[in-house]
Order: sequence, then C-alpha cells, then structure tokens
Amino acid sequence: MTRKHTMLTASVCAGVVLGVTGCGGEGDDGPKSGGKSGSAVKEKDRRSSGSGDTESSSDGRKAPSGVEKLSARDILAKGAEATASASTLRVSTADSATGSIDLTMDKAGNCAGTFTNEGFTNRVIRKGDKVWLKLEDAYWNDPVAKPILDKFPDAREKYLHGDTQDAFVLMMASAYCELGGPDGFAKLSGDGAKLTKGAVTTVEGVKAVPVHIDSAKDGTSTVYVATEGRTYMVKADSQKPKGTLLLSDFGKPFTVPSTPPARDTLDAAEIEKLSMNAG
Repeated sequence: MTRKHTMLTASVCAGVVLGVTGCGGEGDDGPKSGGKSGSAVKEKDRRSSGSGDTESSSDGRKAPSGVEKLSARDILAKGAEATASASTLRVSTADSATGSIDLTMDKAGNCAGTFTNEGFTNRVIRKGDKVWLKLEDAYWNDPVAKPILDKFPDAREKYLHGDTQDAFVLMMASAYCELGGPDGFAKLSGDGAKLTKGAVTTVEGVKAVPVHIDSAKDGTSTVYVATEGRTYMVKADSQKPKGTLLLSDFGKPFTVPSTPPARDTLDAAEIEKLSMNAG
C-alpha cells in the first residue's frame, strides 16, 4: 500500500473505543469503588442536552430503575438492550488516544457529524447506504493529495460520495453510524471476560452504575449504565484502544442535514482508486 493511499485511509479510520464490543461473560462480582468520569468533549453542551429520556416524574426527575441491584452481567444486558432500542442517539469521545467523533444517528442508518483521526477532521453525512464525506483542508494541503488535485483541482471543495460498499473510505467513515442500528450494541453479550459491578457514580450529570470488564483478548474496560429512567449506556472506557465513548441524546429528534447537490460531489470510488494507483 502506498503512503498516498495510507494517508487517505488513515484520515477517515477513527478506530476510537470499540474495544468494549465483544466483551462480557463470566463473573458477577460485587461492588467495586466507582471511578470518576473522564473529561468530556463539549462537556457543557452535553450536560445541557441531557439524555433525551422522556420517562420522568411529574417534577421532571427520572424514576430510579433499580438496575444497580442486578448482577454485572444483567446490568450490561439491560444497558445494551435499552441503548439498542433508542430511536436516536449521539456518540462522542473524550480522552481518546486514536481519534475523536461527535455523531448523531438514528435506527434507519442516518447519521451526521464529525470525526478526527491522524490530525484530520472530517464531516460525514449518511442517509441509508449513501455517504457524503468532506475532508478538511489539512488533508488536501498534504503533498500526498497532489495527484487527486491534479485531476480534480476543486476537490478540496467537494464531498466524496457513494454507497457504503463503493469505497473503503466511505465504509470506514460511516462505521460508527452502525451504533445507531438495532445490532449496534449486540456484541456486548459476548463470552470470555470477567465482569464486576461498581458503586453508583455520576457520569456527565447522570447517575450510573459501572460494569468493569476484564478480557484477556481486549484488556480492561468499563461500561456505565444509567440507574434512573431508561437503563441506557452513557459511557464506555476502554484500554485497548485507550479512550472514552460518551452516549447521550437518546430519542431526541434528529433531522439529517441536507445532502450536497451532485455538482458538489466526487465519486469516492474513483478518488480512492486514484489514491491507490498514484506513485
């Protein structure tokens, strides 16, 4: 693989915190001391947005669910089930060593937001299987983009566009949008890890119970499940790769941004092929 293709691919491969998927399984130990939540992306904005959960009492408070009384395995299952049922959600990251994301998505496969990796910040819009990807100027200013700009001088102003199966860059750019689908958190019930629950703590203003996951394959991670209202997963810390995934805005109205007109797009598959064959 040439450096040119590596750069194009690396600019969209934000493999941030999905080390928690595939975890779960053996062991249901008692409470550990709950840790403090890490610093968050746009913390003030996130706290003002809330969880979006509408199951509240007459005075606006969410009713306790009692989920923290369950075993670690059952807490994780409840969290995965509730999160997978959300019609919409927002996923962002904090303290990630490999990149960052801030995406809002729904169960229909629609998604919009930004992600950063290898120093590049990109904007993505997805409607069903169609993806529009806008690479920032930092990518186009790199010498590796010259072959593309030689053929398409206005490429930096365009969106790469196509089907999710048309180009690897589009598949990777929209990979996190799959978290909004019905199977987005299904893998959390996998086998082979030791689970222990911790004491209830507060995560981004939400009371949550942590489930500590110790996997020989994926290392250690912690998933935080809300204890009031719906049992959504509100945070996931991972050591492999190291980072924090934050979830919020469950069920809040989400309108996909208008998609760029054809004149403002380039065929993503053609751009990827040019990148692969250059030099």
